[in-house]
Amino acid sequence: MNHTWTTDHATAPWSRILLLLVIASLACAPVSWIVDGVTPSFVVYPVALLVGLWRRSRGGGTLYFGIAATIFLLIHLPWTWASLTGADTNPLDHSIPAHPVEWLITLCVVPAATAVAGFACWTQQRNRNSQPDQSHRPETKPTTLA
Repeated sequence: MNHTWTTDHATAPWSRILLLLVIASLACAPVSWIVDGVTPSFVVYPVALLVGLWRRSRGGGTLYFGIAATIFLLIHLPWTWASLTGADTNPLDHSIPAHPVEWLITLCVVPAATAVAGFACWTQQRNRNSQPDQSHRPETKPTTLA
């Protein structure tokens, strides 16, 4: 399979940032598996991100990344709240140890940044597509007064 990715120079920085954040989100999964064990969230979310990468290779996916990261972030609000308040128990099961720093990074900071980058990239793409194309306008000759 040979895919070429084309990006506009105006959206290229956001697109690169989004790609880096998706890679960081994918890297969070093995970290979570080592620290917390395999959880459904870090099985489903990486699969969703891989689907987003496939969509990106077809020229889309930025809104998809924003929505997927936002849903992941909302689902994990109890763990984010626990990490921010210094709770020493897991919100799901109080017998499971808490890992507040790991939760804050993998369940809040990285997904929030991914959501922001996804929505920002999508907004720039949408604004670029809604502007009229200036390259096909007929040229007008300047008039000179003699």
